[in-house]
Amino acid sequence: MDAFTLHNYQITVTIPEKPHPKEGFPVLYVLDGEHNGPVVRAIIDAQMMMRKLTKISRMIVVTIEQPPAKRFFDFTPQAPHYNVSNTFPMPKEGPFGGAEAFQQFLVHDVKPFIAAHYPASSRSTLFGHSLSGFYVLWHLLTAPEDFTSYIALSPSVWWNDEELLTYSTALLEAHPPKNLYVAVGEFERSMHAPIERLLTHLSAVPHTFYMAPEENHLSVLPTVLSRALRFIK
Repeated sequence: MDAFTLHNYQITVTIPEKPHPKEGFPVLYVLDGEHNGPVVRAIIDAQMMMRKLTKISRMIVVTIEQPPAKRFFDFTPQAPHYNVSNTFPMPKEGPFGGAEAFQQFLVHDVKPFIAAHYPASSRSTLFGHSLSGFYVLWHLLTAPEDFTSYIALSPSVWWNDEELLTYSTALLEAHPPKNLYVAVGEFERSMHAPIERLLTHLSAVPHTFYMAPEENHLSVLPTVLSRALRFIK
């Protein structure tokens, strides 16, 4: 495992053991790395023990961790105004609106660095949960060609009056990803309707949706990951 800092972000890279395929490994980019990274790596390690049965690909895992104060800034796009929910814990006054800059960092700094220093193939997946899941869907709508696959678990589609519904799907329909996987827990009832409306908005794009029985916002991550990881090829 390698760990280093890139533009004040902590990056951790886990590489499968040799042999390395000539075409390289698919790369999984994990947002909210400080929370999601250990869970993702542990589940992949467990699945690798019986890979022929679990159908999980060997992959490079890249986790990206920003300073805590930057989370809401990095994962929310610029908007004329922000209607901040009182239902969910979050800063009421921001700062918000840094998603465009974070997108440039991912695409023009992180991905080229990984391609230059590790046995990475052209296949890549962007993964996020909760607010970073919202960012995954925003990135999908604004630059779908940047990643091969997108995974959003319990995405915060409610953010800023469901602003994702205002985005055109033209780019996405012109450059559809190989895979789009969205999941939410059964007990996350306040999130169901916004996610359903978004999936209707994305109906022209092939996708997989999973409602995780008896799961809540935090339990979705470890219970659904094994299913989601099968979509990385």
